[in-house]
Amino acid sequence: MAADAAHCPVVSARAAVVVRYGCDSQGRGQWVATLKRSPRDRAARLAVPAADGPDAAAAALLARQGLPWRALPAVGSLDGGESYAYVTALTPSEGEALAHGAQAIQALAACRELVAACAAGADAEALALPLMLARMATGQQRGGHPAVVAGFALMRHGVELRGILGEALFTLPDTYSPAHALACAEAAGWLLTAEARATAARHRDLCGAEPSPEGVAEALRARGVA
Repeated sequence: MAADAAHCPVVSARAAVVVRYGCDSQGRGQWVATLKRSPRDRAARLAVPAADGPDAAAAALLARQGLPWRALPAVGSLDGGESYAYVTALTPSEGEALAHGAQAIQALAACRELVAACAAGADAEALALPLMLARMATGQQRGGHPAVVAGFALMRHGVELRGILGEALFTLPDTYSPAHALACAEAAGWLLTAEARATAARHRDLCGAEPSPEGVAEALRARGVA
């Protein structure tokens, strides 16, 4: 049954900053951050140069609005590297709780990987990553566990590859595209999420190129492999 929009209540939701890559009127790359505090509000907007990266755009918008919130690390891209969503901590106590909610983030990542594994045929190899993430989320993973590359950020100094929790893993120079950087990580033996693997595949499938030996060597060093 259709609802009358005029009588629909405004549902309270966690505010989020959405950052998208684009170009200004002169064709220069930039990250544009937007924030809507309710469905009826006009979105606040702020752009920073592409070299500053999406994290800087989200933080700058919150500062411009005079909000005491902070943007928590983006877990992954919405579309393969051009859009990111940043959940905001509304109060210090809530921010601390979310910042330490690693198991919840790992559980959500396990669900996403399980869906991708089932779509790929759900063989033993495809199920290995979601099962590992599920054990991490439930505290059943014994000892250390390998980091998982889940996304990237375009930083002033290059392409920063990031893990499930938004943590920085390693950085390759800005001469590398995100797809190339992820392909180097995969070639060096890093675990990649399904989304990251799909982005890495573009380097081979669209560019017809292999990962550079230098990039693979840097990825190996970041893994602690001589």
